[in-house]
Amino acid sequence: MVLAASALFLVAGYALKAQCLAGFGGREFSHLCYNDIQPLYGIRGVAQHIFPYVDGRLAGSELLNGAIEYPVLTGVFMWASGLPVGTSSSYLNLSSLLLAPFGLLTTWLLWHMTGLRVLLWAAAPAIVLYAFHNWDLLAVAAATFGFYLWWKGHPVGAAVAFGIGGALKMYPLLFLGPLALEFVWRRDLSGAARVALTGAGTWLALNLPFMAANFDGWYATYAFHRQRTANFDSIWQFGWPEWPPTRTNLVSTGLLVLSFALILTFSLLLRARRSDPYPFLQACAALLAAFLLFNKVHSPQYALWLLPFFVVLRVHAGWWIAYSLADLAVYVGVFRWFYDIVYQGLDFTWAKRLLIGGVWARAALLLALIAVFMSARTALTRPHREELSQAPSSL
Repeated sequence: MVLAASALFLVAGYALKAQCLAGFGGREFSHLCYNDIQPLYGIRGVAQHIFPYVDGRLAGSELLNGAIEYPVLTGVFMWASGLPVGTSSSYLNLSSLLLAPFGLLTTWLLWHMTGLRVLLWAAAPAIVLYAFHNWDLLAVAAATFGFYLWWKGHPVGAAVAFGIGGALKMYPLLFLGPLALEFVWRRDLSGAARVALTGAGTWLALNLPFMAANFDGWYATYAFHRQRTANFDSIWQFGWPEWPPTRTNLVSTGLLVLSFALILTFSLLLRARRSDPYPFLQACAALLAAFLLFNKVHSPQYALWLLPFFVVLRVHAGWWIAYSLADLAVYVGVFRWFYDIVYQGLDFTWAKRLLIGGVWARAALLLALIAVFMSARTALTRPHREELSQAPSSL
């Protein structure tokens, strides 16, 4: 049943984006079918079958000759799925077909961990909006597989999954911190080092061939993000639009480091002192909420990253509803505003007002969700391993 519901919403997501098979030319904004897959087919050399990174470079602010703004496994997936097709429309079709199983895999994993709560993922509006907006289903599936392996009592396997996820989109690497701190809480420093090094080593092993082939082409991904301005639908763009990238980088990075330190300290020193199980999932969710709040780039499809935590943690459904509505306001607002300003010459329309309201509402919700996630109980159907559910006797 849940796989059928998941498939139905994935089909709806494809139907939304398929409106753009007739071409862009304003349709991508007026019909809300914009996706990154079609334009990047030509812009990033996929149409020319250029293998990514090895000949790439960053020239000014332009990624050239196979340089891509995403980590290496996503870049290779983009390249490989472009080999059998010849147009951007067929590329969207094939990419959607290849991405859909990762959405279903995420549903299957979450169902095994939580039962029918999985519908908060499988039947979420964000699935319709973003399943085929970009390639994020790959990273979400890898991160969820890491949580599944942790739940089954295989933390080293979870570290491998998070390392693979980090080679798709960087955010799953955040979860290595709480994974290691769970061992620190148990006074097992060798275990903490083992999972941290396994996760980091997995990521490095996947990246090392590209680093060796052309370090500049590999590093272009990260240099590109360092010099880019704040995302058009971030708090930085509407709060401090005059700041140059260097200042935005400094302030946002500082806030990220501070928030991460506070969350991890709280998870280790405060929750654990009450003889609770170490709040691994709670800490991961809070870290991600802080990242989405303070990072200068908050692309629309990042909503997919957060959805699994509404499933595995027992938070009131009102938070899921509120976040979905704020996210929908941002999505509709930004693309309708693009249509207004590009094709009608209008700026401060209802769409821009909706966008601004959605951005700040989403930011307020993310700030609140840091605390909500940290105080939540897990929704897992059974303890993943008995020894990890008991506080150390010395505490």
